[in-house]
Amino acid sequence: MLGQGGFARTFVARDRDRLNTPCVIKQFLPAFHGQAALQKATTLFQQEAYRLYQLGKHPQILDLMAYFKRDNSLYLIQDFVKGQNLFQEFQQQGAFSEEKIWDLLGQLLPVLQFIHDAAVIHRDIKPHNILRDLDEKLVLIDFGVSKQLTGSTLTQRGTVTGTPGYAPLEQLRGQVYPASDLYSLGVTCIRLLSGCFLAADGTDELYDPLEGVWVWENKLAEGGKKLSDRLRHILNCLLQEPVKSRYQSAAEVLEVLRDRPLVFSSENASPAESLPLESEVGADYRRLRDYLAAGEWQKGDRETTAIMLRVADRENPGWFDKKSLEQFPATDLKTIDRLWLIYSNGKFGFSVQKRIWKSIQQKNSLDTTAVKRFAEKIGWRVENQWVYYQNVWFSTDAPDGHLPLHFTARWGSGFQVCCGWAIDTLSALLAREELANKP
Repeated sequence: MLGQGGFARTFVARDRDRLNTPCVIKQFLPAFHGQAALQKATTLFQQEAYRLYQLGKHPQILDLMAYFKRDNSLYLIQDFVKGQNLFQEFQQQGAFSEEKIWDLLGQLLPVLQFIHDAAVIHRDIKPHNILRDLDEKLVLIDFGVSKQLTGSTLTQRGTVTGTPGYAPLEQLRGQVYPASDLYSLGVTCIRLLSGCFLAADGTDELYDPLEGVWVWENKLAEGGKKLSDRLRHILNCLLQEPVKSRYQSAAEVLEVLRDRPLVFSSENASPAESLPLESEVGADYRRLRDYLAAGEWQKGDRETTAIMLRVADRENPGWFDKKSLEQFPATDLKTIDRLWLIYSNGKFGFSVQKRIWKSIQQKNSLDTTAVKRFAEKIGWRVENQWVYYQNVWFSTDAPDGHLPLHFTARWGSGFQVCCGWAIDTLSALLAREELANKP
């Protein structure tokens, strides 16, 4: 058994018809009394199967494999994702950092856009319903209370559903919008940031019921935790009580993430100052920042290699060796990585590559087979061949971790993105402890 809720319980199982592939069985097992409550629970369970079938395939939504009735019980079968939900992650690792929240927003907003475009509102966004798999990919689960929308306004009146402490006021009154899911996403973020969740008696340290306002920023300040002005602005827009005051769609939030420059708060910084471009050796990262902010990924890639060669004093011979990357200044490495992370919304950067590398490389010693698997995962190898530089994807359509190509300054059209000496430098760079997605 994996868990049990109000009207269903889930098990991990193996599908004998698919070579014992792991799967999840969700069994309808209502704990309600009364025909009306039982019928409503049955309807919600059936709706989950229908919504999953209707949504079709998406890499961050569990596939529906089967739905059937057996011995007066209903069963729903889905693919199994090995990992843990974000509440379990919080329990193990503590409150989330700012960069983990950026990752959460960057990964989950496209999923919400996908389901909203299909005229479905989830209505129960919370840490327990967001899984992180072994590749660090976030997966949205539990569509049991999702609502199919009709008409062009994407609104729907219906039974009150959702989780107290996450659902917005309009949802508690029986009406939902795409912005209702965005509100719940905002609440999810501030709870994971602060570590404050609804108490058993219903009290909430993050909300002032007398004033009707969220006081999450005060709670963070009490703990000495600082956030960038940009993230505070985005979260506060998600958390507005009036529906019209919020972002109206996930696409709108994604546009804000892409288009607005990032501003970090500090005691000595004004709100107009951008991300501190710190360097231990006086390197100037403004050009790299400007390229990435403009989405000029190829120029940013070349600038990354060029400035790293200067910092490492490797302009001549023009390539890195293992030692130069092992001794590369930690502050400069973190600055470069943050710039890539921030302006790609968590898609590119050394720490993204490290995360993927760790999920594949299981040994301490260098494993060339794992290197090839890693390269295939991030798009450096295609059809068992290393790609050439002219075939690199300099766009956000590329796989996660595709950029930057840190290991070479040779940009000739016939030069492959990897070769023998590059494997050692790749391993040396991704072994750096600084690349941990931490602020």
